[in-house]
Amino acid sequence: MNLLTEARPLIVALFSIILGATGQFLFRLGMLHYGKVTVTGIWGQLGAIIFTPAIFLGFSCFGISSILWLVVISRWELSYAYPLVALGYVLAILYGTLLLRETLTLPKIVGSVLILAGISVLGLWGRS
Repeated sequence: MNLLTEARPLIVALFSIILGATGQFLFRLGMLHYGKVTVTGIWGQLGAIIFTPAIFLGFSCFGISSILWLVVISRWELSYAYPLVALGYVLAILYGTLLLRETLTLPKIVGSVLILAGISVLGLWGRS
């Protein structure tokens, strides 16, 4: 296979992962606007929550992300592709830190570095 053929699933995977992390960010943003809910109380409020603009957009991001992910797993083994989803954790930390003013702690930094290292190992040697 040529480089371009191999790069396309990677680009689609990265876009899917970015959309998934963006969906999580939008969920959090929407819930900050909506307010706190409980596991038992959420069912009565679900319609209002879903139609909170940020939440609705978050679900849209997840939907598109899922469709794009189907393209990726149609071309790559699941055991090779799925670990890339861990990039979403790193992106979520960046979204939280940069856009929601959450605290960036040493465990978050170390965990992100370990995730990136693990994905690098799988990318270099994990594909058969």
